[in-house]
Amino acid sequence: MSRAWQLAHESRYAEMNSTLADLLPRLEVAARAVGSAAERSALHLLRARAYQAAAAALSRQDEPDAAWVAADRAITAAELAGRPLDVIAGHFRLAHALIRLRRFDEADRVTANALDVLERLAADESASPEALSLYGAMHLVRAVLCGQESNRPEAHRHLDQAERIGRRVGADRNDFDTEFGPTNVQLHRVAVAVDLGDAGEALDVAATIDASGLSPERRARLLVDVARAHVQRRHVGEATAALRDAERLTPEQVRSHHLSRTAIANLLSQSGRRPPAELSDLARRCGVG
Repeated sequence: MSRAWQLAHESRYAEMNSTLADLLPRLEVAARAVGSAAERSALHLLRARAYQAAAAALSRQDEPDAAWVAADRAITAAELAGRPLDVIAGHFRLAHALIRLRRFDEADRVTANALDVLERLAADESASPEALSLYGAMHLVRAVLCGQESNRPEAHRHLDQAERIGRRVGADRNDFDTEFGPTNVQLHRVAVAVDLGDAGEALDVAATIDASGLSPERRARLLVDVARAHVQRRHVGEATAALRDAERLTPEQVRSHHLSRTAIANLLSQSGRRPPAELSDLARRCGVG
């Protein structure tokens, strides 16, 4: 299981898909074959976390329908395992898939229900870091949702709440493989600012971030969002450089993710008949023409 998540965080999707294609059927068979309740519960938990990894990777590969199915299976498996926080982690993955599908009303309901539960848990001063991390991560999903709906006040409210939770957690963590922590909150500030068309704010925030402690996937996503901000300002060279840096970190992510591919298409349009060679080469590698 740790191997699958390592591949997800490194955006090594081909290898991860192969790993899960072998792992998931074996887990399904094992969960039906074991006799004791304790063994079944343990296997359902492994199923839940494997399907969470699949949902995360599929969303990033621009396969949100498949990600939705994987997230739904993760939720069911977590319920069978009797693990409430893993159920919420499954809803976290489901919300990402729904946002990508632009099913905003459903994503709103999923995140609102999860936040209601997590708010009650977080009200206890002895709340676990794991619960707080999910609480903060769900606020970040809600901020992304509000950003895509052009709801600036609500997007910033959720970002601010996530920042407060991040301070309470106190450090960058990776509970339920969300990578929640103060740094990831700042990465989301950049992404949401770009979604809202606030390129200057996005670039100002990005310049203050040290993301070296985060996964390759997170570091590359920051670079893609920096590129998107430069695209909004028609900075072809700067945007191309950021995308090439992201590609060096996670080539599969950059070549498959809709945000990077859209940025490349916009850069080609901005460049006219004679785009820079670096941009043309990048577009060719990503299949954008």
